[in-house]
Amino acid sequence: MHEASVTFLGFGLSPHEPAIGIILSESMKYLSAGYWWLAFFPGVSLLIIVLAFDVIGENLAKLMDPKKAHE
Repeated sequence: MHEASVTFLGFGLSPHEPAIGIILSESMKYLSAGYWWLAFFPGVSLLIIVLAFDVIGENLAKLMDPKKAHE
């Protein structure tokens, strides 16, 4: 998530390396031309990845601390 946001702003990886932030940044050029799907699918994939890490982290926290499982 941090890499994607920093790269989207232009401070991260070089434009020649594949990253979701670079893909989103490049797709913003075509958004006004009606090519919305160029930004939609990388954005949705980033959202799914972040949510998956959140769910995995919450489940690991519940496994490590049984008291938290009852909350």
